[in-house]
Amino acid sequence: MAYRAVTFDVYSALYDTPSGLAGALRTLFQRRGMTGDPVATARTWRQKHMEFLLVSISLDREPAKNLRAIEAAARYALRGLVPSLTREELGDLVAVWERLPSWPEAVEVLQEVRRRPLTMGTLSNGDEAMLHALLGSLPVRFDCVISTEGGKFKPHPSVYRKALDLLNARPEELLHVAGSHTDAMGATAAGITTLWANRAGEAVVDPRFAPAHESNDLRAVLELL
Repeated sequence: MAYRAVTFDVYSALYDTPSGLAGALRTLFQRRGMTGDPVATARTWRQKHMEFLLVSISLDREPAKNLRAIEAAARYALRGLVPSLTREELGDLVAVWERLPSWPEAVEVLQEVRRRPLTMGTLSNGDEAMLHALLGSLPVRFDCVISTEGGKFKPHPSVYRKALDLLNARPEELLHVAGSHTDAMGATAAGITTLWANRAGEAVVDPRFAPAHESNDLRAVLELL
């Protein structure tokens, strides 16, 4: 298949979000003199964040705003704090989403993709300003940073239609690199050839929408191209 464009999920495919969140929580716990488990709390924060996105799609009450989901999930994960989480502490936690560590092979893979005659973009549930701040730390520039802000979160079908329209591509001309099982299913259901960077060795809940390709890191992108 001759692809015209490649898009990458951001918070799961390109960045090690759990490690970044755990680091921010470790700092918070140290400042408070706490002995909690930052890794476990980070896992809860991330899980509830993704759950918030799915609930938002189902309720369909307001436009997508990832900052709202991040803050709500952080408050949930830290709801047992005494005294409760302050606004300043919450701000420090949110700020880490703009300086997450990328996966070890991410820069190398992106640089190689950038050398090819392809449109390279990102497709993320992140808010636009936060995405640009985070992606700005990479030594690679994207042709298109596609955000769900103001619309619906992934895996809503409208997200993938938006990406195809902006990239002026047919589904079979786009390779999407998903970082989560929901994104992998959403892109596949939209007819887009999908590679799932499935680092945790999970499985999709509905095999009808299993992605065409899976790997445990991003290097498989180069093999497909």
